[in-house]
Amino acid sequence: METYQLSCSSKIKEVSDVIKPVLKDLIIIGNPNIYGKLQFTESEDIGDDFYLSGTACIGTEDSDGEDNFDFTIITPKALERELRDGSDIIIGAGCFIVNRLDFESITKEIKQILLKHQGENWEDIAKSLAPYFIWEYADSVRLNGEEEFLDMIKNHSTVKA
Repeated sequence: METYQLSCSSKIKEVSDVIKPVLKDLIIIGNPNIYGKLQFTESEDIGDDFYLSGTACIGTEDSDGEDNFDFTIITPKALERELRDGSDIIIGAGCFIVNRLDFESITKEIKQILLKHQGENWEDIAKSLAPYFIWEYADSVRLNGEEEFLDMIKNHSTVKA
């Protein structure tokens, strides 16, 4: 019986060590020449033909920090127009297709996505969000210490010379 209790409590600890991403802020911007302003801060009626940029600021509950995860918000009409006006292909990753600008719906969808993407470390979580968002550090070089950093600088300096 004691062995079972120890095993059970160690499983509980493992679950509590899981990192849970949370949405800290949502920023949606568009072309001010088209929409009359740069940033949208709430749901509003801008019609059913728009193409906007979104940034989900995602972090963890126990941290003030956040990383930016970018995505596109587009309506079916705007998508059709983009295809008609010269884009032969539009890649779907990082693209939310919506009927109207609705912060509540977009926020709810992002939170649902985040519930499915928990993990043991932040980098793995961020990479797992790639089908939905473009992580600001997606193309960054990860270094494993000062020595590796100095080697990178040395190699970069030799290439330029």
